[in-house]
Amino acid sequence: MGYSEAKKKDLEAKNFHKLFKHKKYNAKWITVVKKAYAYAKDAITDGREPLPDDVSDALLPILNKDDDLRKHQRDNRASSKKYKLAFADYIVHEVLVEPTRRKKADGAEQQQD
Repeated sequence: MGYSEAKKKDLEAKNFHKLFKHKKYNAKWITVVKKAYAYAKDAITDGREPLPDDVSDALLPILNKDDDLRKHQRDNRASSKKYKLAFADYIVHEVLVEPTRRKKADGAEQQQD
């Protein structure tokens, strides 16, 4: 399905954005999404650039076993599978999609100057 404004609001209501940005965990989320990207590129798209949903799918088994995420879900009453799926999409968006979008926007602004 991909990342959407509705998912963003659901995650923010349960403080997942804070979990992602937390100094103790942020590097871990970046590392796992990069591993999921590499796996998706190798095993799902045969070396081609994977789509964000492919990376999210590859990320889910990693998130399923993550104790920090489980604790956050329990503490924030967000144990539903939808939150884990949305968090996977969020991580992919923040680490892979958003930086690319910003670069393109910055490049377009520089061309206009």
